[in-house]
Amino acid sequence: MELVGNKETTIAVLPFQIIGAENAMNPIIKGFTEDLIINFSKFIGLSVISQYSTLGISDISDTKSITKLGADYIITGSFRAIGEGYRIGVHLIRTKDNRIVFAGNHDEAMETILNAQDTITQQMVSVLQQQIDHDLLSYSYKKESVELAAYENWLLGFNELKKGTVESDLTARKYFESALKIDPLFARAYTGLSLSYFNEWSCQLWNRWDVSQKGAHDYALKAIELDENDYVSLAVLGRTFLYLGDYEKSEYVLRKSLRMNPNDADNLVLISNCLVWLGYLEEAEQLYIKARNLNPLHPEAYLPIGMLVYFEKGDYQKAVSLGEKVANLSIWTDFTAFLAAAYFHLSEHDKMMTNWKKYMELFKKNIHDGKEVTKKEAVDWQKEVNPYLVATNLEPFWEFTLGNTSKEINKPIAPTTGSITKGNFISNGEVWELAYLNQSVTLKDSKGLHDIAKLLEQPEEQIHSAVLMGVVLETGGTSLIDDQAMKEYKNKLRSLKMDISDAEEMGLYERADSLREEYEALVEHLSQVTGLSNKIRKTGSSVEKARAAVTWRIRSSIKKIEKVHPKLAKHLTNSIKTGTCCSYEPETPHEWTV
Repeated sequence: MELVGNKETTIAVLPFQIIGAENAMNPIIKGFTEDLIINFSKFIGLSVISQYSTLGISDISDTKSITKLGADYIITGSFRAIGEGYRIGVHLIRTKDNRIVFAGNHDEAMETILNAQDTITQQMVSVLQQQIDHDLLSYSYKKESVELAAYENWLLGFNELKKGTVESDLTARKYFESALKIDPLFARAYTGLSLSYFNEWSCQLWNRWDVSQKGAHDYALKAIELDENDYVSLAVLGRTFLYLGDYEKSEYVLRKSLRMNPNDADNLVLISNCLVWLGYLEEAEQLYIKARNLNPLHPEAYLPIGMLVYFEKGDYQKAVSLGEKVANLSIWTDFTAFLAAAYFHLSEHDKMMTNWKKYMELFKKNIHDGKEVTKKEAVDWQKEVNPYLVATNLEPFWEFTLGNTSKEINKPIAPTTGSITKGNFISNGEVWELAYLNQSVTLKDSKGLHDIAKLLEQPEEQIHSAVLMGVVLETGGTSLIDDQAMKEYKNKLRSLKMDISDAEEMGLYERADSLREEYEALVEHLSQVTGLSNKIRKTGSSVEKARAAVTWRIRSSIKKIEKVHPKLAKHLTNSIKTGTCCSYEPETPHEWTV
């Protein structure tokens, strides 16, 4: 993680203090501080003061000792007993003005104290990233634009993009173009250009849809050509693939972006948004929650994404509680339409109508050139602009709005009990006959339909993806590197770390930079050949191939069903779980003829 363009940021972690007579905790707290220092030292762009220099500083008021450290930021904290657990207080302080940049608390049980280290580390690094960018922006706005470096231009442009207006998008574009004049190979400048067109495409200039869509996609591709591992560019490209309907490519590059950097809060929110459209609601929720934890200074910026996540998960009360906290209701043209739909599901007619009227006004202004608009036009636009791969909870609201259902909004719908819904999922050679909720359709044969049929035959049963594929399990696969090579890699990494430290102590900074590049390249290589828990990754496993193939086959078939029978597709989306093992788990009893 690069925190600044050309200068490392130095931090010092002071010993965490114990509030109260908990002397038995001292060893754990000392180890807690040590582990935090180790965690921070893993981030490229961060220099961490040794614990030997900070061990004797017991009070933040010891300004003389703290000044000697030469740190840009100080992290200090405390443990306080609360019931059977502890409250860990954390402060991030900027030394140049002793300003508290961030303060937060983490309540942990004794057995989970050490688990809090990763959370605190990620949170602090995220806050540092935002604070450093803010400091650099504040400085940059005071300078003439001709003096700005490429990275600073990118920051200025990105700051304009966040304003969300056509005018700010055009201003941002100028900054990105200036960055490219300084450094024609600066990938993120192309990412910025892509985002400026994306804003027009998805939110602002509907009459320039084709031009803006092409600009967003082409500039994202250009960014990846220059830096295929730039996680921001990858996320933007994943988003453009999504809106182009290329869901497989979209998911691939989004997940690659997530692997490249799983701790950038803004990027996590972008990916969370995309995963909602792709139907991965649980994962989208996890990324949203993580992003809020990593960016505690401005969580309100993520509220619209949270509203969308919980709306599609069916937690409408939580969706409206987040949505009503959003100050700028025009953040998306159809943001208030989602709120209206949430209130529809909650049977709150007045609030539904209030938000629907706001949506119609925004649609008329932003999309329809100020001309009068019909309900059908407003609904059709929502269907076209939102890139859902699977069914959406908007559908019942659309039907009600267009008068296709007689649901009484003022009366909550009582859940039915004891009744069994019946349906047909029958193969007739090259054609499948599907019947559900008094609607019958036919579809061409596909492997995914066979998978779904097997699941419908055995509700609540876990069926291995390999069984659905009809393959023999070969779980071993082929190791990408052997154990001996892994040992040699680890020895080389330890040797490089010592060499880097020696070079820095002797003032040989060019040699230290060269060694650090070698170290980072080796770490990057190891990240590609090892999996979770640093286990050697294997390739060729039929288990993994079966999982990926069956998941895609089922999802692709449900998408085809969605085009001809949305209600059936929605039911299958909510009831079928995919993965290494797949299952059909309906919320209410269903009886299928297969």
